[in-house]
Amino acid sequence: MPQVSRRSLSRNVQDKMFKIFFESLAQLSNPSDIQKLVLDLLGPVEQTMLAKRLAIALLLIKGYQYETIKDILKVSQGTISKINMILNLKGEGYNMTVKRILRKQKIENLFNLIEDATIQILPESSVKRAMKREKRRTRKPNTSLG
Repeated sequence: MPQVSRRSLSRNVQDKMFKIFFESLAQLSNPSDIQKLVLDLLGPVEQTMLAKRLAIALLLIKGYQYETIKDILKVSQGTISKINMILNLKGEGYNMTVKRILRKQKIENLFNLIEDATIQILPESSVKRAMKREKRRTRKPNTSLG
């Protein structure tokens, strides 16, 4: 479990520290760079804990039941309840992030539908076979989170 020093920081130092931290995150736009920073900043347990919290929020907003979330993510009902309460009371960060994830998924699904329809209407040819091969090669597996 993460620990914070018992010696408290002055409000001014704490505010400056958080400002630098959030500005540092805001300057990172490449997922690879963000991953590098997060892996340096957080231990494995903290990384898993944060990722599970976001996954819980995503599944709750998608309408999954508590029992299903517990089974998928191996979390307690208390953890799910806590995230659900945050989503319902304030949760601006969760809601904003999950909406962006869902929007990206919808766009990807739309492109997949267009690609599928294109392949369907093409006459059998080397182009159609090549498109089918490429589709199989590049398509990500569907998971309950994605």
